[in-house]
Amino acid sequence: MTVLEALIQALNGMSTHNPNAEASPAVVLWTDEKKQWEKLMPRLRSQLPHLLTFGPYNSETKTGPAIWLKCMIAGTLPEADWAAAVPILYLPGISRQQLRAVENCPWELQPLAELQYRGVFWSQPNSRDWTILAFLKSKEGLGLDVAQDQATLKAMQGALNLLAEAPISALQRKKLEAEDFNQLLTPDPVRDVLLWLNDPDSIKSSWAGERWNAFCSVCQAKYTFNPDQEGAITGAEKLGNREENWNAVWDRFAEAPGAYRSIPNLLKQAAPATPNMFTDRSTWPNVNEGAEADLRQRLLNLKQSTAPEAIEQLRHLEAEHGPRRAWVWAELGEAPLAKALEHLITLANGVETSLGGHTPQAMVEQYIGSGWQADAAVLKAIACVERDSDCRAVFSAIRTIYQPWLEQTAEHLQNLIREQSYPLGSAAALQAPNPSKGECLLFADGLRFDIAQMLKQELEEQGLTVAEDWQWVPLPTVTATSKPAVSPVAHLIHGSADGSNFRPTLKEDSKDLTTDRFAKLLESQEIQQLKSNDTGDPKGIAWTESGELDKYGHSNGFKLAYEVQRQIRSLSIQIQDLLDAGWQKVQVITDHGWLLMPEGLPKQDFPGHLAETRWGRCAALKETSATDIDTQPWFWSGDVRIALPTGIRCFRAGLEYAHGGISLQECVTPVLTVTGQTVVQMSNISEFKWLGLRCRVTVENGSPDMTVDMRTKPADASTSLAAGGKPISGGKASLAIADDSTEGDPAVIVLLDAQGNVVAKQVTMIGG
Repeated sequence: MTVLEALIQALNGMSTHNPNAEASPAVVLWTDEKKQWEKLMPRLRSQLPHLLTFGPYNSETKTGPAIWLKCMIAGTLPEADWAAAVPILYLPGISRQQLRAVENCPWELQPLAELQYRGVFWSQPNSRDWTILAFLKSKEGLGLDVAQDQATLKAMQGALNLLAEAPISALQRKKLEAEDFNQLLTPDPVRDVLLWLNDPDSIKSSWAGERWNAFCSVCQAKYTFNPDQEGAITGAEKLGNREENWNAVWDRFAEAPGAYRSIPNLLKQAAPATPNMFTDRSTWPNVNEGAEADLRQRLLNLKQSTAPEAIEQLRHLEAEHGPRRAWVWAELGEAPLAKALEHLITLANGVETSLGGHTPQAMVEQYIGSGWQADAAVLKAIACVERDSDCRAVFSAIRTIYQPWLEQTAEHLQNLIREQSYPLGSAAALQAPNPSKGECLLFADGLRFDIAQMLKQELEEQGLTVAEDWQWVPLPTVTATSKPAVSPVAHLIHGSADGSNFRPTLKEDSKDLTTDRFAKLLESQEIQQLKSNDTGDPKGIAWTESGELDKYGHSNGFKLAYEVQRQIRSLSIQIQDLLDAGWQKVQVITDHGWLLMPEGLPKQDFPGHLAETRWGRCAALKETSATDIDTQPWFWSGDVRIALPTGIRCFRAGLEYAHGGISLQECVTPVLTVTGQTVVQMSNISEFKWLGLRCRVTVENGSPDMTVDMRTKPADASTSLAAGGKPISGGKASLAIADDSTEGDPAVIVLLDAQGNVVAKQVTMIGG
């Protein structure tokens, strides 16, 4: 029972009488000289249609002057619609003593004075008005243990509406003091403190009155702080210091700092000029800002270091600044360099190990084992920063430690190829995809090996199965050459003597392989070509294309790092859609990888007159040209020679993103084969039918090692009514109940696995 329900019960109880000895009271008189109960009237009126109030006439609240009230009590007005209940007359601002002193009673009250002889007063045994305190504390009331100091009385009055809804049992557990009543108005003081700190003026305005007073009282009692007198900056100072109960306020803020966007500025104003060694530095945004500035400068200074020196310095920086990633300011995006540092350390660990080996194959094994993580770390570090000053700091670290490693790795691979030849030197060595029905090939332009690993992780997190492989791609590592080679129509394509644009031709008529002609080749092989939102017919074979990594990289350089996650998500969704549409598997393939170096890859001079076509990382030589630069035959025709720059250099200056040359990042591409989740068919009891005392049970998706039993307790084998149950045969089992005295008793049909565990059950009645 709530306090309000107890109050209503007490009021209605006043009309109880012995009809053999007493007349029914005409009215219950409720005097309230101090108007303590006035706030509850709207709630009481909704539950007591027979509640009347003395005051200016208002038909909606059944309030009116004395003569109107007497007519209502007599039931002569249509508004007196409470059937047989005894009306209750609330008299705010009037005491019992005033009503009893008829001669001195105010003239407007005099017509009601005679009601004291025909009615009954709701008052204490000592004839005084029921105050809130008296009703709560008195044994004739609720019998609660309530303090009687002024703070408690004030808080009790302020929280009356919420107090009315409180269960009496919850109030009986302790001595009730001001804090208990204030907390009815401020049930979550931690949240309220944060809301106020976040917007002090508007919160004070919206909480004006009782709630604001209660909030201030709670703050004074719980946080030794008065918002009215000390203000928001003092509150922020206490929040930052996290002393005593303020620690809980800080923890709540740290859980969702984005919900309180104005508090950081307040903390800046409240921060100590120089935090001492005992101060928790993590709470002050000024400290974090200073640390970011320090880290920014020290990262910029790395450009003056050697790679080993820079790696050692990064480790010192990580020890100093790494903990800031756990600070609330990192979650608010105010520690981008501390976040980038995590990936720079991964990069540093990766580049300490050079990718060596005596064969290209040996180098690939190292690269797909762990080497790709350095490439991924570069992208992730860049993605952490956006401001130009932060970008330049991160670029300084990347160029100092990543560029030498990348250069050394590429040059070693090129030296091996110069000695041993490129593993996929001509179309004769090509093993193009040969998809079977139910398989969709998804071509993703520029899906470098490291990004494929990120895609694989996302797909596996969705519960998909991903088989991973890799392949060499043709030279030069550009789309025009490599895309046809990884397609299922590669056997219908060959090269020509003119390879200036690196585009092969059709075997059938030697016409250039255009987009339209490629589509016709797919059609001729009965391969569906799906648009991005099309899922096609899963009974056949399909080719679809997705992703814009290569396009974005050429257009935006290092900003490709910001786009990677969106592209991964887009590919993931398309793969999931294809599998959901019924494709048995989706094979993800690509044409080439790429190199990325913020602020530009190094340039290699190459006279333009020697080439038919000159791209960033490759050039088609004229037949008569001679050069000291390494050359390789074009994949589609050995008659065409390709000039390839040394290491990671480019024939054009200023390129941050490029491909076409020889490096592990460009030449080694992923092949991901994705299949859907294995759908587990749940076994269940689909039907049962009684024939006398025999129950025939039908099981769906059951196995021969399962049994069916009839029990009174499903998990207790000793309560079996069918001799321990029967095995399933052809999806069915028949249970005979030997004891006919159980007919009509409740029982449970249980389906058991080989270990005797209950996997399904159905309630029944023996005999049906």
